[in-house]
Amino acid sequence: MYKTHTGSLIILLLLGLCSFCCGCKKFLAITPSSQTVNPTTIKDFQEVLNSDSLVRTQFFPLDLMTDDMQLSDLQYGMGDNFYRRTYQWEQSIWNPAQIDFMYTNSYSRILQMNVILNRIGAAVADAANTTQVRNNIISQALINRAWYYLQLVNTYGAAYDPATAKSDPGVPLVTVPDAYALPARSSVEAVYTLILSDLKTAVANNSLPSKGIDIIHPGKAAGFALLARAYLYRADYKAAQVYADSSLNLVSSLLDQNSRAYVPNQLQDLVGNPEVLLGRTSTDEGFYTVYKSTFTIGNSLLDSLGGFFSQDKRFSTRFSTSRFSFGSYLQNPINAQQIVFDNSVAVPEVLLIKAECLARSGDADGAGKLLDRLRSNRIPPDALTARNYTAANILSYVLGERRRELCFHGGLRLFDLKRLNTSPILKTDLMRMSSSGTVYATLPAGSARYLFPFSPIVLAANPNIVQNPR
Repeated sequence: MYKTHTGSLIILLLLGLCSFCCGCKKFLAITPSSQTVNPTTIKDFQEVLNSDSLVRTQFFPLDLMTDDMQLSDLQYGMGDNFYRRTYQWEQSIWNPAQIDFMYTNSYSRILQMNVILNRIGAAVADAANTTQVRNNIISQALINRAWYYLQLVNTYGAAYDPATAKSDPGVPLVTVPDAYALPARSSVEAVYTLILSDLKTAVANNSLPSKGIDIIHPGKAAGFALLARAYLYRADYKAAQVYADSSLNLVSSLLDQNSRAYVPNQLQDLVGNPEVLLGRTSTDEGFYTVYKSTFTIGNSLLDSLGGFFSQDKRFSTRFSTSRFSFGSYLQNPINAQQIVFDNSVAVPEVLLIKAECLARSGDADGAGKLLDRLRSNRIPPDALTARNYTAANILSYVLGERRRELCFHGGLRLFDLKRLNTSPILKTDLMRMSSSGTVYATLPAGSARYLFPFSPIVLAANPNIVQNPR
């Protein structure tokens, strides 16, 4: 992607390229056999996609920027660090020599997908090299690349605005496996164009199954779901609904959390969840190292989930209900220093995309039925209350449900805030304050600080990248 005089970033990216071979842990029963970073056979290319490194991400800083969580007075008073600077949207967030793990890890995965897409046509003509197998590998690589670019453009770029998307800077677009290129930021429009093209090409493959062989291999339902997400972010609600329906027509199962607790403390916990279309986990280890504790749920999210008497499983399975630590994110019983989040592409999000599209078109009944179906799988029957959905209130209900379902989901709340801030009715000003009401920081709707800044090390490595305004 880029080079430095020390070569440190090149080493990181090349290590990422190597991750599908000798040094990478494989998912479940899939094991490596190739020791080459130069894939030549179909089996080599399949091993790139077999790596669980593709689904292990780290986008917690994006959730840290939102109103879904808060630092306690004690945590805030522990002094300056990366997490506190992110939490209150400071002018400078990154430490001078700190590697931007969101940027670097994403482009490392994109590099792997580019290797597949650019070299698979020259794969050895052996028995495994059939048109169907080759096309499925290409489709899965395209879906993975699209997921990462959709994350990147919404992390570092402005919310999609058709009036400015062609001039708004997005992120560098790289489609060939060149670790030494120094591309400038492509426009938000150009990045979305590639995302949509990749996904449409992937789902047009007739041999691609509805779901992959496991949670790390995407199928058509995942491709359609990401198309629905991308079009929702573009405010093209008709297209978003079409692709949401296409995904739901293939996979629409929900997990009843009233009968089965779902607590994703590790990647393997996603296995067996019928909702997951493409597994993604985000793991942070630094926060607990700094604070020796987890964070606390944001007040507005707590209120949305039902407050102190909430019976919503989305609260009780994630947050402490003890009066001594009420609302604290539960420690990971497997590794207390790891805070793990489920960032998967899954059926509930697709249902909510369709519900939002229906709500915006005035179909309160259709949207309400989707909400009720989801809620019945998250809240005990005796705690469910009847709702009167109308054209006037349905969008508010949908957005509230979306927030509850997709909190701590790798930045989806932040991306929603950015796109909703373009509406005078839906925009939200954020504030950081102490328990006594002292205001530490504010983030007005539409502020440039909604865009995550590039780290100094990224800017030094590639002088063609222009920093986001602060």
